[in-house]
Amino acid sequence: MNEDNLLIICRSCGRKSLMHNMRPADDGEHMICIDCAKKGASLSSETTIQKKVIENQPFSGPRKKEEKTKSEKMIKFICTNCKYKFSRKESQHVEKCPYCGKNTIVHDDQLGADKLIKDSLNKKYDW
Repeated sequence: MNEDNLLIICRSCGRKSLMHNMRPADDGEHMICIDCAKKGASLSSETTIQKKVIENQPFSGPRKKEEKTKSEKMIKFICTNCKYKFSRKESQHVEKCPYCGKNTIVHDDQLGADKLIKDSLNKKYDW
């Protein structure tokens, strides 16, 4: 690829210009077009990074996340085809496995060792 045909965005005016029409800006990090360089323009105020002064304060522990005012129950699912486990909000309807695309989805609590042990205590399985 010919590097002279490469389009670069001017950090001063935002226009796209060919690479050979670009010049380094005063900061030395960005490129500006030759029109902006002739005008003596530096980077626009939108693209310059403003430094924020932060006062040193003693560490008061990790910040607590804001509690959700409306938390919705999550339901765990498992795909019996690929064994992919995932969870969705109770209001979301799940038809297919997001991993394999099959419609072999069951609730995670329908499978597992705890379910087998609980079912084995049922009288119908006694000999």
